[in-house]
Amino acid sequence: MVRLFSAIELPDPVRAELVQRLADVRAAETELRWVPPERWHITLGFYGDREHADRRGAWFRRQATGLAPARLRLRGAGRFPGVLWVGVSPMDGRDATALRIVADAMNADNNANRYDFAAHVTIARWRRGAAGSQSAIRAVHALSDYFGTWWSATEVVLFRSEQTGEEGPVYTPLDRVALASKQG
Repeated sequence: MVRLFSAIELPDPVRAELVQRLADVRAAETELRWVPPERWHITLGFYGDREHADRRGAWFRRQATGLAPARLRLRGAGRFPGVLWVGVSPMDGRDATALRIVADAMNADNNANRYDFAAHVTIARWRRGAAGSQSAIRAVHALSDYFGTWWSATEVVLFRSEQTGEEGPVYTPLDRVALASKQG
């Protein structure tokens, strides 16, 4: 099954920094299924498998054009049911607003107000149950003091996600739109 989604990619240095920080946590928490670093991203909008990529691509370009970049860093960790994540923090109020506007624009046709956008990077998953949940709790604690390097999110990407079996999904970039500072 093919699905489409939009996201902000992590720069290579940010990704490498998180890989290094996770080394000990990954070794200790074997109940978790760790997401490979090449799949890490900040999801902005899900578009499902109901429409053609070209049509979504045109919409994506219209929505993203002219939006401002945001200065971000990875910070701390948390969990949703079955998901361990690292948080994303904007540098200041202007960056928080820019990130919210980008997320709202990328999810505009899916009723952006129906959920509270929480910028994060999924780093592991587990099947519901006590063992994975306890591992996730320990991992959140181990990562609670994590502060990554600041970077500027300067583009959004439209991805195709294809399920390949046991290895998990393969994400293929279909389109990229640069985020540019708005001229006043």
